[in-house]
Amino acid sequence: MIRIPIISSGTKLLVLALLFTLGAGVPQTLAQSNPITDQTKLMSMSDSELMEFWQQAQKQGYTIEQIKAMALARGLTDQQIGLLEQRLRGLVGENSSGNTSPVNPLAIVDEPPAYLDGFNAPVGTAKDSLFGFSFFMNSTISFSPNLNLATPETYVLGPGDELAIGVWGAAENTYYVPVDREGAVRIPNLGPIYVSGVTISDATKKIKSSLRRIYAGIGAPSSSPYFVGVDVAIVKVRTVQVNIIGEVKVPGTYSLSALSTVLNGLYASGGPTREGTFRNIQLIRSGKPLATFDVYGYLLNGSEEGNLNLRDGDIILVAPYESQVTVQGPVKRSGIFELRSGETFADLFRFTSGFKSTAYKDMVLVNRIEDDRRKVVEVTKATFTSEQPKDGDLIRVKEVIDKFENAVSISGAVYRPGIYPYSKDLQLSDLIEKASGLNDQAFLDRAIIISSEDGIEKSSRSFSLREIISGAQDIALQPYDEIYIYNKYDLQEQSILTIEGAVNNPISIPFIENLSLEDFILMADGFSPSANPKIVDVFRRIKDDSFETLAESISVSTEGDLLLSGDSNFILEPNDRVSVRYLRGYNDQKRVEINGEINLAGTYLLTEKNQRISDLIDRAGGISDYAYVAGASLVRKNPYYKADIQNTVINNLNDSTAVATDSNLNNQESFKVGIDLSRILQEGGRGSKYDLILEDGDVLIIPSTKETIKIEGEVLVPSMVRFDDNYTVLDYINKSGGFSNNAKKGKTYVIYANGDIASTKNFLFFRSYPKIRPGAVILVPTRPQRSSLSVQEGVGITTGLVTIGLLVERLLR
Repeated sequence: MIRIPIISSGTKLLVLALLFTLGAGVPQTLAQSNPITDQTKLMSMSDSELMEFWQQAQKQGYTIEQIKAMALARGLTDQQIGLLEQRLRGLVGENSSGNTSPVNPLAIVDEPPAYLDGFNAPVGTAKDSLFGFSFFMNSTISFSPNLNLATPETYVLGPGDELAIGVWGAAENTYYVPVDREGAVRIPNLGPIYVSGVTISDATKKIKSSLRRIYAGIGAPSSSPYFVGVDVAIVKVRTVQVNIIGEVKVPGTYSLSALSTVLNGLYASGGPTREGTFRNIQLIRSGKPLATFDVYGYLLNGSEEGNLNLRDGDIILVAPYESQVTVQGPVKRSGIFELRSGETFADLFRFTSGFKSTAYKDMVLVNRIEDDRRKVVEVTKATFTSEQPKDGDLIRVKEVIDKFENAVSISGAVYRPGIYPYSKDLQLSDLIEKASGLNDQAFLDRAIIISSEDGIEKSSRSFSLREIISGAQDIALQPYDEIYIYNKYDLQEQSILTIEGAVNNPISIPFIENLSLEDFILMADGFSPSANPKIVDVFRRIKDDSFETLAESISVSTEGDLLLSGDSNFILEPNDRVSVRYLRGYNDQKRVEINGEINLAGTYLLTEKNQRISDLIDRAGGISDYAYVAGASLVRKNPYYKADIQNTVINNLNDSTAVATDSNLNNQESFKVGIDLSRILQEGGRGSKYDLILEDGDVLIIPSTKETIKIEGEVLVPSMVRFDDNYTVLDYINKSGGFSNNAKKGKTYVIYANGDIASTKNFLFFRSYPKIRPGAVILVPTRPQRSSLSVQEGVGITTGLVTIGLLVERLLR
């Protein structure tokens, strides 16, 4: 199989032009205007791109032979067509192992071949846990030989190589000579120089020796004015045919650069399979094993032993593995590892890069297969270097015990709570000192020590911190003791003070000792203009053994200026609730707004409590001649709306039903109220039930004349259609392409311009759709998805029906 180099690019359009441009006879989707006439552009197409367009050609009925004819018609050479055919047959699985063609001498895979896509499993999965397996799946590495480096002196020349012979010094010249089929290079005025089968170093000596017949200065001292130097370098590397067989992804014959090594060949074939060996890869030359390559040695130590340059006719044999073991637990590299004969547990743990810090290193457990059953074997650290794992072993590395051998802990009201080391004769006072002492919130009258025997059975005892601090008592600690110092504020009820009513900033604060009523009102930013400072109620919690009284109400009279006086001595107590009353008859100004087709649009203040829609229209100068009276609507604030309610519901409520109810109730700041302005403006309409009383924040909207109908929801094309008095709901839906497959036809409803809603009426097999008025919106809801009846449910229903039938039959007898 020949692999063509994958050079990144967007040559998709060019390859389309090469393969599928046949003038008017080719579909426009495959036609382009610039044909490919350059081999490099053809080679730059990736396998996946070429396969994509081959599939497109197949859909149009083309075969590989037809594509070859099309390419020939576009001016491509036979060699370029051969490359194209080779790649296509390789991608569609028609290539045989012996089918080879001339290729670029540098041809080698720069990315994983397309047939390896299925092996690109995420790191850490079982698919790539075999060590070394994922190395050949890495699309970011390249194994192309680098011709920019000096040619290795051990490189053996052969037919197809091209040399650059540079002569410099007293004479200068450069010869570009290929190695011909006879294995010779030919320099003008010299006979053939046979270099095939010798290294580049030996070939250089032979060429220098032959050139002395032309350049007498060759061999002269470098200080001589007649000195002539000679350099020999490879400028073009030949292609070698290599057979890669055994347990590899894609065995076959590969055309590779002569600079390629065993590792390059393995990568081109996709690497060993999961059943193949990574440790004993053989290079066979002239029918005899020449070298053995170990992938582990290369990956772990960078060893190139056995990674020789390939020659024509070489065979790379990947045999099945001999022994595989699995390592699990806290090692730096877990997974499946292949072992060679004689390798020990120490070698295995070297492959894993050693233990993690949390690993128990003195012993591992081995799950081993012996005869017809499994057993567990214990391998100690002392035998790691001598004992050998067996094929199929599962080695489990345990973690260290998550337990402190010499520790005590202190928590609560200390500055540095935590775990501290235990030492003999450690006293409680010493531990408190290590924790930087007690903080100001420590409850000194009682603390607890919880002790345990060997960390299992626990017992507690209490003590007084006051005695520990004074030195009157101290306690000797034992390993695993846990000391709890309580916070005195955690042991008390959290008392608060609340003020509400006619103040500028109603607040709730933690209780403050000796806080007076006037000071608390000042903390609330004082009285609001609507406050009656003469009447301030304080509600106080009381203790009533009869359970009849819940709270005490205290009325306090204050001065509006809140000046400090001798009488300002009403001191608040924990959990007092202060309510400042409003002045009698005081009302905040209420605003309403009117917009649209009105003569004097804008904001108005309500002058009376019972002002209605008709009164507002009169104050605004009446409606204009372009008003659409039937579409007038009233927008009213939602009295339940609060901006912070949604966050409170989401964060604090546990009941899902309550969350849904509250959020639906409060997530709209305003509602559109449907009104009938035509009836309001008619004679007798003023003050009627249609003429609503206005509230603070109301917005009256009078639109201009409407001439369209909007169709939304489960229709094929949601759209806006011109209003026609003769059209029904179904006519408008048909104008939008009709109902979709998910439409709930019987629940279609109409929202009119004024906010009113009308739904479809259903009676037996008949439906009565709402009438349409200008500016309306037709909404078709989605039909709910019904879960299919399970087998168990079907059996249950059938059984129930049969039972009922039997009962009815017996009753009728």
